Amino acid sequence: MALVASSTAPGVGARRGRRRAWTGAAPGLIYLALLAAHAPLLRLPYYWDEAGYFVPAALDLLRHGWWIPHSTLANGHPPLVMAALALAWRVAGFAPLVTRATMLIFAAALVWGTAQLARALYPNAAGAGAAAGVLVAVVPLVFAQATLAQLDLAAAAWIVWALAARARRRPWAYVACSAGAVLTKETALLVPATLAILDLYRELTRTRPDAGVPAAAGAAPRFLAGDGAPRLRRLARAAAPHLPAAAALAAWLAYYHAATGYWMGNAQFLGFNLESTLSLPRFLIALYLHSWQLAGYGGMFALTILALWAWRRGRRTAADDKQANGGAAVPPARELRREAAALIAAYLVFHALVGGAVLARYLLPALALYVALLAPWLARLPRPRLAIAACAAVLVAGWFVNPPYPFPYEDNLAYATFIRLHRQAAAFLERNATGEPVITAWPATAELSNPDLGYVRHPLAVAPVANFTAAGWAGVEPRPGETVYLYSREYAPRENLLRWFPFWRRWSGRYFHHRSPLPPAAWLARWHLRVEFRAAARGQWIMIARR
Repeated sequence: MALVASSTAPGVGARRGRRRAWTGAAPGLIYLALLAAHAPLLRLPYYWDEAGYFVPAALDLLRHGWWIPHSTLANGHPPLVMAALALAWRVAGFAPLVTRATMLIFAAALVWGTAQLARALYPNAAGAGAAAGVLVAVVPLVFAQATLAQLDLAAAAWIVWALAARARRRPWAYVACSAGAVLTKETALLVPATLAILDLYRELTRTRPDAGVPAAAGAAPRFLAGDGAPRLRRLARAAAPHLPAAAALAAWLAYYHAATGYWMGNAQFLGFNLESTLSLPRFLIALYLHSWQLAGYGGMFALTILALWAWRRGRRTAADDKQANGGAAVPPARELRREAAALIAAYLVFHALVGGAVLARYLLPALALYVALLAPWLARLPRPRLAIAACAAVLVAGWFVNPPYPFPYEDNLAYATFIRLHRQAAAFLERNATGEPVITAWPATAELSNPDLGYVRHPLAVAPVANFTAAGWAGVEPRPGETVYLYSREYAPRENLLRWFPFWRRWSGRYFHHRSPLPPAAWLARWHLRVEFRAAARGQWIMIARR
């Protein structure tokens, strides 16, 4: 596949016309394709963190106008996604279908934005945008998160568009998108903060007109040597595009602090996500886990390996570093690629330092940048279409194939299996309600007690326990006739790869507060429970029993 399109080739005008037509129609076509691909998932009830925070928070905004939720514990996340959901429900009604269709708008924006960013990173590499757009759409994590009412994918969409605007020297679009990103999720401030540091560094180290003149003895270093007010004005101009995002987030945090007394989250939230994470061994382990989630997880190893192979075959050509659109005023592509790499590194380091849970979805902005950086290299292989198709096939397989170790269900379509099993359990319990509380753990407690989540028509009484470990049931003992609802809160494959690494159990317990649940047979024997309903699918199970 040719890497450089000649401006004098025949049919240039026709190709440009087709490109403009495609540019206008592409966002809608991408959205329709994603809607069709996710059709079996659009009516599913709400899952885990959706049920715990984002849907209740959006409902509070819809029904009461509360920007800070009262029906669930406030954690300080900015309200843009919740506001989008509340608006969609106001227009089309409150239903999972409306929620999932709304979130797919952000997913389509992410796919199209990643394609545009890849074209800016490799402006003269044919097929760069198409390769990046197709591959980011089929990454298992992206595909699974595309319909879930959570923040990270929406923040990633704002971020890739902010970077695409920056590449095209459209400062006001960059300001708007970066502000949208931080009002979607506070950690998106990493992007304008990192870019501000890079821009200020470039300005401070810019070669002066008299740089060739030897410095006098005792003169200040070049990066400190000022030229008075002009240098300060240039520094101010370099920082200016990044400040509105910080100001927008500061305004939200000030509002949140005035209402709650906390600048971010709450005491429990801060303790889990910050105080418990500050140790060097935990940082190194989390950095390794996040690096794997970025470069190897869910079939991403295929993209990484193929891109490295293409890179080994030939380094960048001079054509890749030319400016796009016949020399339009855009930053050099090589500098843009360095910025993208710096942002990926910032995300990896930050989330290794902060965050009680090492979740792959936190890296969705970095993942989109990673795909935009690597996918265009596949177009340089001898059979580029075959390479892209093979990589896409491995990623699509990751939608259904679970890794041989525990993982969050939301990282692929395992979350849909979880929802369907829990919908069966909820239907059974609703049909056979005794009036006695159902003893179970989160999120089943919310599924049974809150009809808004889509599992039951009327709330059932629940008796919550912390989890399915022995410590989680301390002081709890079912009375005769009471119902116990057990289920697989975490994925436990028969051939768990981590069993070969006994030190991992110690590390996960010490640094990540993980405790393995007891198997269902232990609970059945402990209280002489009689199983009344059970179901299983794809390594997950549910069990309802009475004493």
